[in-house]
Amino acid sequence: MPLNQTNSEEVTAEQFMEGLFGFVDREVMPIQKRLGEKFRNPRLYWREDGRLSDDIVAARREVRMASARAGYYTAFCPTELGGAGLGAQIYYQTFEELTHRTGSPPWQLPMHVLAHTSTGPTALWMHASPELKEEVLPALSRGELQGSFAMSEPDAGSDAWGMRTRAVRDGAFWILNGQKQWATWAPTADFVITFAITDPQAFAARRGGLTCFYVPASAPGFKVDSIVPVLGEIGGEDCILSYTDLRIPDRYRVGPVDKGFQIAMQGSHGLKMTKIARATGLARWAQEKAIAYAKVRKTFGKVIAEHQTIQNMLAQNAIDIYTCKLMGQDLSRKLDAGTQSLGEHAMADAFAFEAVYKVVDRCMQILGGIGMTNASDFPDAIRLLRVTRLSEGPTEIQMRMVAREVLSGRLVL
Repeated sequence: MPLNQTNSEEVTAEQFMEGLFGFVDREVMPIQKRLGEKFRNPRLYWREDGRLSDDIVAARREVRMASARAGYYTAFCPTELGGAGLGAQIYYQTFEELTHRTGSPPWQLPMHVLAHTSTGPTALWMHASPELKEEVLPALSRGELQGSFAMSEPDAGSDAWGMRTRAVRDGAFWILNGQKQWATWAPTADFVITFAITDPQAFAARRGGLTCFYVPASAPGFKVDSIVPVLGEIGGEDCILSYTDLRIPDRYRVGPVDKGFQIAMQGSHGLKMTKIARATGLARWAQEKAIAYAKVRKTFGKVIAEHQTIQNMLAQNAIDIYTCKLMGQDLSRKLDAGTQSLGEHAMADAFAFEAVYKVVDRCMQILGGIGMTNASDFPDAIRLLRVTRLSEGPTEIQMRMVAREVLSGRLVL
């Protein structure tokens, strides 16, 4: 039964996933099957300028809108914004299982049935002005629009205090100038949730001074300077953006002036939760592929599953996956209870992405030459996970954060 025909307060994770995966099988996979080779051939998936092909962009929009009609797209959007308001625990379980079922390619259409922190209607929109909500939220909730989240800059990645983009007040308007980098989804976005310095002195003293804004991609002064392909791809969903005397009304400000860091951290935590869930689901997918192969592949007169070396690799994978699952479940439970700490989030981030990368690498090793082929999907998986170890703050930054929380006494285990 579609989510919009049930009482969301009584929906369990199992019931929600049963309905969602049924929807994916009925409505989403036929669209992916219809496009066929476009999802397998990079020369068809990307345009010559490095952006997504028009057919893929249209298919994602079709999936979002169909999911919105069925009530799934806004399942995790707060009830105050018209969503079902399902909690973090169901969110985590759903994204983990969705990745587990669909496999590795990050471009799979099922990944677009749920609103993403930076692309759709989520809790971040609680900070928007009433006028902005009225202008954008209805179409966004119907899946008609897609957003992006831009904070990093060429000289401000893990250290956000290196940011240079400025927003200057001009009466009832703001004028933005600057450049953003690693803005995922931005090449196809209708708008970008962006962050700019509004109080240079406070920002220089590291006491705030950053403000969040809604920036339409159609605004004069908005430009996608270049696409940033990574790890050998011929196109990419990351890009470098520039704002040149870009003028937007104050109603496009998201949250209080100079308080943008709090909003940025909320968005970043949502992105990390999604990535931990997807990484764990991807590890489960890889482990199942490796187990199945180990049971049929023979060397030296017996299946390789009987070799102690292979058994040790699979056992270590199981330990890592189990630990990742426990961490993700604990984080989501504490997030629902409002007790999640910064240190705990950083620990889960640091462990999960390093562990899962090793899990998938071991599975590729078990599959041997088969694991190296594009048809196995493992090259896509390892590429995605290598990027994930850097995005939203690399492992080294997470470790720094954990150490800081331990030394301050805020993280006591």
